[in-house]
Amino acid sequence: MGTTIITVKNLYQGQLPNSKGTLYTVPASTQAVIKSITLFNTNTSAETVGMFILKSGGTSRQISGGSLALSGGYMIDDTEYTLAAGDIIQGTTTTASKVDCVISGIEES
Repeated sequence: MGTTIITVKNLYQGQLPNSKGTLYTVPASTQAVIKSITLFNTNTSAETVGMFILKSGGTSRQISGGSLALSGGYMIDDTEYTLAAGDIIQGTTTTASKVDCVISGIEES
């Protein structure tokens, strides 16, 4: 019987692009749980933010309440999302490099 390895980690840390882009892909033979998504708008004006999960072989679906206007400041979503190997987290915002994003979670392989 194999050994299960659980790793607590930042699944993504960076800035959102201005078109839907891949932020994290679950590695092969791995499952992941998103524990929190933190967004911080560094722009002086509101940014429209969209976060998505693309199930392997499926259709991209909005999470975190869908597209939302994020004024200066931050938002934390502590909803847990489960992901299988090949699933993808995507994100977008109005202006590239204006919204910081940190996604924390657990990988199990």
